[in-house]
Amino acid sequence: MRFIQNPLSNIQYPVFEHPVVSLYLDVDGSRLPRRGDYETEFGFMVHEARRMAGEDLGLGKDQREEVEADLAAIGEFLTLEFQREGARGLALFACLPEGLWQVIPLKVPVKNRILVDFKPRLAPLAESLSHQRRFGVLLANKETARLLEQYAGEIIENSEIFDTVLKHHAQGGWEQTKLQRRHQLQVRNHLKKASDAALAFFKEKSLDLFIVGISEDLWPELEKVLHPYLKERLAARLNLEINADLNEIRAKVDSAQDEIRAREQEALLASLGPELAAGKNYVGGLDDVLAALNERRVELLIVESGYSLAGRRCPSCGTVEFSEQSCPSCRMEMQPVSDIVEEAEELAIRQDAAVIEVPPGLEPMAQADKIAAKLRY
Repeated sequence: MRFIQNPLSNIQYPVFEHPVVSLYLDVDGSRLPRRGDYETEFGFMVHEARRMAGEDLGLGKDQREEVEADLAAIGEFLTLEFQREGARGLALFACLPEGLWQVIPLKVPVKNRILVDFKPRLAPLAESLSHQRRFGVLLANKETARLLEQYAGEIIENSEIFDTVLKHHAQGGWEQTKLQRRHQLQVRNHLKKASDAALAFFKEKSLDLFIVGISEDLWPELEKVLHPYLKERLAARLNLEINADLNEIRAKVDSAQDEIRAREQEALLASLGPELAAGKNYVGGLDDVLAALNERRVELLIVESGYSLAGRRCPSCGTVEFSEQSCPSCRMEMQPVSDIVEEAEELAIRQDAAVIEVPPGLEPMAQADKIAAKLRY
């Protein structure tokens, strides 16, 4: 499996002479158990690709035939060759006249989308991956600890820490008190060892957030020895047994990540309206956002899901505009693009800005006219 963390940050993809089909397809077996399920979805998307080629890009007859050939090749690949093998999403870029055929299975879900342009459209791929955090996971009981790393649907077990801890005994008397203290000390030493290993692991792997799976009664003991660096990055405590299998761990970490993302999005949207009203740190509306992107001033781009408009892009300097026929920067003739919003997302990611898509119908996004940007300066 080929995995791309940020496909746009350091690579300049060329603009081709022939149209390129970019496909994003949900192939998650939990929702689409049969091959025919996602093949049917692709069939619906073919009509959208034809509309883009004809109406948005205004392609000529020969170019539309090239798009048809790419779509036919993709359909044949999905029917005869593609094997999910645990993939939840699929990104595919095709331009047969240019020799471009790139298939990228993903362990993270993607929204069904098909785009026709004169270059691969990578913003949806980067946007999907930008939501993913690198998690360090520590599972612990009184004798054993496990360290795991999870990112973008992939989970890797890195080490296991085992200590021989004196068993707790039920006898009474002075001897029992001494054994109990010794037992508690050994448990604390074991948890300290696990905490130290987790700290080194977290820094070595440059992880983003920390998750702990431990029993309620043992958590106070771990908390006492947990390094402040890890406490600051503790995202969740999960109900996970020490012998949980990787699928269970992955599912619970994914669920925790969804909750974290929802909280962050709620806080962001709560601040968006007042920020726009103040007119200092944010701009809203397509024209103002595109202007900020052309000036490389965007730190964060927020887009309402489903927002899409045709627009124009300068083939010489890369300026993006909604309707200008000639480039305001270099006066070159602007080329049509099927989705200027998608183009804005891609440009933002190229500039190392974050991109967030939010559900439609939210009041702060209505105030922003469906697209907003937080400015660097």
